Amino acid sequence: MDVTGAITRLEATVTGQLQLAGEDPAVEAAGEALLAALGPALRQAAMSLAEQAAAEVASQLPEATIKVVLEDGDPTLDVQTIETEAPAYNAKDLHARLTLRLSDELKGLVEDAATETGDSVNAYVIRALSSVAARPSGKQSAGSRLKGTIES
Repeated sequence: MDVTGAITRLEATVTGQLQLAGEDPAVEAAGEALLAALGPALRQAAMSLAEQAAAEVASQLPEATIKVVLEDGDPTLDVQTIETEAPAYNAKDLHARLTLRLSDELKGLVEDAATETGDSVNAYVIRALSSVAARPSGKQSAGSRLKGTIES
């Protein structure tokens, strides 16, 4: 978030309005006092808005942690995924059966993915299902992972 740029633009606008008052020393002094007070207040407001944005993003991305960090004096949202480890399973504990109806195309994709990871199709599907089921608050993503920084 470019807080510094926004504050500079606001200061320029207020300075322009002060010039309309002519060369009245009282108006100029009041304007300078206003500008001096606005800078820290605007930075505080920007930080508060960034914290609200972080809370909103966090509510929609349960698989991520969102932090507000300062970069060059401006607040930025730092997004980090929460890596969930699929629970280990023991083949002796596997008693339940599940029958899936898949398209030939999806079945081929699953088989290819299992081959790429060196797993059997059964082990691959168990690991994938365990990983999805272990995500926080039971909410699932649309198959994408996020890592990075949100900037506006």
